[in-house]
Amino acid sequence: MFDKRHGLLLFLNSLASGLLSPLLTLLLLDKGLSLAAVPLAVGLYSATAVAFELPSGMAADRWGRKNCFLISLALLLPGLGLLILGRGTAAVLAAMAFQGLARAFSSGSLDALVVEEFLLKNGPEALPRCTARISALTSIGLAVGCLVGGGIYALTDRLWAALALKATVVLALLALGAGLAEHPVKREEGEPNPAAQLAATLRGRGLVRALVLCSAALAPALFSVEVFYQPRFEQLLNSSAAGWALGALGGGAFYAAAAGSVLGPRLTRRPSLEKLLGAAALVGAGLMALGASGAPVTFVAAYFLFYVMVGWGDYLTSSLMNEAAPPSQRATLLSASSLSVQLGGLAASPLLSAGAAVGTIPQVWLSTGGVLAAGMLAWLAAWALRRRKAK
Repeated sequence: MFDKRHGLLLFLNSLASGLLSPLLTLLLLDKGLSLAAVPLAVGLYSATAVAFELPSGMAADRWGRKNCFLISLALLLPGLGLLILGRGTAAVLAAMAFQGLARAFSSGSLDALVVEEFLLKNGPEALPRCTARISALTSIGLAVGCLVGGGIYALTDRLWAALALKATVVLALLALGAGLAEHPVKREEGEPNPAAQLAATLRGRGLVRALVLCSAALAPALFSVEVFYQPRFEQLLNSSAAGWALGALGGGAFYAAAAGSVLGPRLTRRPSLEKLLGAAALVGAGLMALGASGAPVTFVAAYFLFYVMVGWGDYLTSSLMNEAAPPSQRATLLSASSLSVQLGGLAASPLLSAGAAVGTIPQVWLSTGGVLAAGMLAWLAAWALRRRKAK
């Protein structure tokens, strides 16, 4: 059975993350930043999260996943306080740094704790069911958070209302999280430090390194849709009055990803790298379909299908990573996977920017999707050939 407290924590944690998602730019502008300074503030958040992603994962494996999760919640509160009460560049930058730190300590810690406790009660054969539920609850929580945050702002016309609601949810999470039970991870005598373990794992040619590389390869496709879907949909509608529809698309993407996570165990009862590579190729094909869409109806259909494929791939990646990771490294490797996605997106950003400058959004999607699909199919063929030779 899936622990109800764990499910509630996963949902509320994701809901809290989604509350400010549709309002962030408006909030930063309201606090005194210029439009040109907004990307710098968001960049500070990303840079802080990237810098502390792996150290926080190692800390979770070494000193407890529950402790790191509670630290992440505690770090959110001063950041929210600065956004509610502060004003000006210094206050905003400090708030974004706190948010980035909280993101780093949250990544991997709660998921690792939930997986570990679930496996103790249900055994390793139930892992796919656990990871599917984690992915679904995370996606649904994000979607609900986006809709609630946007709705609160629409009803009150006050940005601080969404901030106050997020602070309330964080306090509830702290109260719930403090009562979590966590079984300590057993460690072998003379076990190397987490950094040395991670380096050795990623240097090898095993499944974990393949999963991290696959996550990085998927990042440009995800990043390109997140950046370009709004202006492209407005182009297709031939109108700038598409706010309500864009909000529905943004929230619906998380529901579509949740549907992919739920369908995952039914489509692939036994996850494998071959199936993940096939799902990643379908993500590329979905991006190409999005680029080929020339009408709002076909765009919406391709958009949601793309995120269903993303959810399916996320289920496979999470299942395989948790299966391959030893308990003493689980949070570290989950953080490494998250870091690879962030770095893949950062590395792709100048290429996507250049592509949009010399071409159109559909051309960027067609080329990015084509490269992803072709690369995953070539990798799949090479992996299958190597395994055949090894037999």
